[in-house]
Amino acid sequence: MALLPVLALILVAVVDAAEVCHGTPADRLPNILHLVADDMRPQLGAYGHEYMITPNIDALAQRSLLFDFAYTQFAYCAPSRNSFMSGRRPDRTRALNFLTTFREAPGGKNWTAMPQFFKKQGYFTSAAGKVYHDGMDDPPSWSYPSNQTKWIECQPGDIHDPHFNYCGVTKDSLIQYTDEDLALTEGLKRMELAHQSGKPWWVSIGVHRPHTPYRVPAGFYGSELYPFDVAPPKHRYPPQNVPYMAGNWADGDINDPAHGCPSCVVPDERSVEYRKWYYAAVTWTDHSLGRAIRKLEELGVENNTIIVFHSDHGYQLGELNEWSKKTDTELAVHVPFMVRVPWKQNSIGKRTKVRAELVDLYRTLADLAGLGDHVEDGVQGTSLAGAFDDPDAPPHKLQTKLAYSQIGRCACALFPKYNVTQCDANACAHVPLPAFDFMGYTMRTGDYRFTAWVPFDNTTMRVDWNRTAAYELYDLTADTGRDFDFDGFSVNLANNASYATLVGNFSQQLQHAVNTWD
Repeated sequence: MALLPVLALILVAVVDAAEVCHGTPADRLPNILHLVADDMRPQLGAYGHEYMITPNIDALAQRSLLFDFAYTQFAYCAPSRNSFMSGRRPDRTRALNFLTTFREAPGGKNWTAMPQFFKKQGYFTSAAGKVYHDGMDDPPSWSYPSNQTKWIECQPGDIHDPHFNYCGVTKDSLIQYTDEDLALTEGLKRMELAHQSGKPWWVSIGVHRPHTPYRVPAGFYGSELYPFDVAPPKHRYPPQNVPYMAGNWADGDINDPAHGCPSCVVPDERSVEYRKWYYAAVTWTDHSLGRAIRKLEELGVENNTIIVFHSDHGYQLGELNEWSKKTDTELAVHVPFMVRVPWKQNSIGKRTKVRAELVDLYRTLADLAGLGDHVEDGVQGTSLAGAFDDPDAPPHKLQTKLAYSQIGRCACALFPKYNVTQCDANACAHVPLPAFDFMGYTMRTGDYRFTAWVPFDNTTMRVDWNRTAAYELYDLTADTGRDFDFDGFSVNLANNASYATLVGNFSQQLQHAVNTWD
C-alpha cells in the first residue's frame, strides 16, 4: 500500500515535467481554432482604432498575444494562403497566382500541410469557408471534409452603389443570407463534430469579408454603423519618386470612373462612402467570427484551445492611390494577427513588436502544441513560441527577425491614355510564370521597408538580380503600426544619395535571403 503514494508522486512529477517541457496542458493535446478574414487590415479596436465596432475580436485580443507587426508573404489571396497553409514561402510553392497550388510545386505532393500535420498527430481536422482559396481546397489536410461555402455577391433586391462595390441585404433581396452565414453554419457544425470525436482537434473557419463587394445584412450598413465623419486618405497620390512597377493604379478592387492612373484619384465623397462600407464589412466579419468564439465557450473547451486570428493580407483604402492589396506597400502586407494560448499566462492581453510572418504560423502552432519536434525539415518560417513567455523581451533571434513579402508584376507597358508606364497586377492572376515581368521583393526591418524590383527571367523561371530595375526605401522609424496615413509611407528615399550605402546593404541582405528560399 505504501507504494501507491510513491507512484502518485512519480505521476505528478511526470505530468509537471510534461508541462515544463512542452508548455501545454498536461492532460491532452490542445485544440486549435483557426479564424481567417479576407482583405482585412489591422484597423480594429484592438489595434487602437477605437471608433471601429469590433467587440468580438477586441475581446479576443484582451485574452491573446497581439502582434503589432505581422505580415503576409504575398498580398494576393491564393498565393498567401498557399504559403501559410503549407508553411513554405511563395518562391518555394511556385503558387504565385490562381493557376496552381503548392501541391504542384516540385515535391509538393509529398509535403505535409499545416492542418495535415496535426491530422498526422491524431487530430480531428476540418474547415469551412475560405481557408484555402476558393476552388483550391486541399483534401489531404482534413480528416473530415471541408466545406468551401459559395461566394454570394450583390443580388437583385439588394441596395447598392452604381458600381456594385457594396450592397446591403433587404427584405426584397433574392438571397437573404450572406457568405458568412453559410461559413459559420458549416464551421460550427464542424466544431461540434470535432468535440464529439473525443480527439484533439483543428477547425479552420474563413470568411470572405471584408473583401469586395461589401455585402452585409440589414443593421450592418455603412452609413448606419459609421454615421460620423470618416476622413478620406491623407496621402491620396503615389509615393514620391516611386518606380512605375510599384503601383496597382491600372486596376484595383473598387470600380470607380475616377480611378485608373497614378494621378487619377477617387473624389473624397465617394472615397468616404467606400470606406464606411468597408468598415461595416469589418464589423460584420467581427460579428460572424464571434459566433465561433462563443461556440468554443459553449463547448466548454476554451481553456484547452489555442485560438488564432489573422487575415490573408492587408489592404489600402485610397492611401497612395491604391484601392486593393497586390502591392508591396506596408499597408498591403501588414495584417492583424493574434494568438490566444490560455496556459501561457505571460502572454494574455499583451502586445509584442516581434515582426511576425504568416509563414511562421506552422512552426509556431506546432511548438505551442508541444509537437515542434515532429515538423518536417522543409517547413520554412520561424517559431514565434518564444514570444509567449516574455512578449516584452523575447529571444534575441525574434527581436532581430525581419519580415519578407513579395508580389509579381505583369503586362508592364505604356498606357497611351495617360501617357504613363504601368503594370497591371491583375494581369498576373491567371497567366503562366513566363508572363511575369518583375518580382518585387520587400523586407521590413525595425526602422525601414526596403523593396527591390527584379526582372523575371522567363527561361529559368527565376529573377535575375544582375538586372535589378528599381528600389524603394521608406523610413518607418516612427511608425507605430497603427497609422494608415503615416507620412513615411509617401516618400521613397532609395534615390537619395544620403541613403546609397543603406540601399546597397539592404539589397545584398534581401538578395541573400531570397536565394535561400527555393
